[in-house]
Amino acid sequence: MRLFIAVAADDEVQAAAAAAVARLSRAGGNFRWVDPRDMHTTLRYFGPMSESDLPVVRDLMTHAAAQIEPFEIVYGSVGAFDSPEEARVVWIGLNSGLTSMERAAKLVGLAEKRPFSPHMTLGRNRKKVAPPEFVAALQAEPILNMRRPVSRLSLYASKPTSFGHAYEIVFEAELKGA
Repeated sequence: MRLFIAVAADDEVQAAAAAAVARLSRAGGNFRWVDPRDMHTTLRYFGPMSESDLPVVRDLMTHAAAQIEPFEIVYGSVGAFDSPEEARVVWIGLNSGLTSMERAAKLVGLAEKRPFSPHMTLGRNRKKVAPPEFVAALQAEPILNMRRPVSRLSLYASKPTSFGHAYEIVFEAELKGA
């Protein structure tokens, strides 16, 4: 199984993300869209691990969560890495809560070479470029401005299935910082 620590999206954010995916999928292109029930903002990706590694990861999360006060994030604009025209990954970014998310990522041991850019992935492009209709639809997406309290960190297990990967939350650590 592949493990990662994330902030799970609540029902309201999932519904808004599903509406954005529905609009964007009608605009064309060759995207693999994320099931809204699996939407999250990743703090640290571990990759393949065995079940025997779970206690170590749970301890790491519990220790980190004890140092983090509950905080708020605000989901904002829909965008794309690398650009709308070369939309490799389509996402919803954060307008607020970036400092707290970055601190949480560091406490769980984020080890990325590139700068931390918290986002919720909506889909991935199977081609190198996006059609003009998709670019226009992406640029027309409304800013969500959705506030969400963050009170826990979630450990996800990603398991391969016949339709891609299925995500399951296998542990959660409540934020308890003073």
